[in-house]
Amino acid sequence: MGSRHDYNCFGCSPFNEIGLQLDFWENGDELVAKWQPRKSLEGWSDVVHGGIQAALLDELAGWIVLIKMKTSGVTSSLNVRYIKPVNISKGEITVKGKVESVNKKLVTISAALIDGEGTECATAELVYFCFPENIARTKYHYPGIEAFYTNENRFD
Repeated sequence: MGSRHDYNCFGCSPFNEIGLQLDFWENGDELVAKWQPRKSLEGWSDVVHGGIQAALLDELAGWIVLIKMKTSGVTSSLNVRYIKPVNISKGEITVKGKVESVNKKLVTISAALIDGEGTECATAELVYFCFPENIARTKYHYPGIEAFYTNENRFD
């Protein structure tokens, strides 16, 4: 994922102080992250900003491509359905998703955002364009699937 000095992803870098700092693990065919919302990322009072919700869902989908598709890719489309407000006061948020279908270089991913009380607050359908693994490695710094595993189900 790069050295400490150049790994600054808003979604997942632990070195980006203003970022989301997401950490992922596998649960069967799903990828899951837990995230503690911060007041500094609210839109309306006590509600996580919709753009941050979309970023959480998109980051999860990007990691699904890295782990489940074993390559890298880019977002082609992101369709979010905001169902209920995500209240910061309800605590830790769960973001989860999985591959729904693959059509050549396009992968369709479903994702959901669940609040601290277990209520599904947003869902998304994302389509990612996946690079062939050799292109992902040479042009986009994809380190290979083995680089992500630190133990049985968690990633670096």
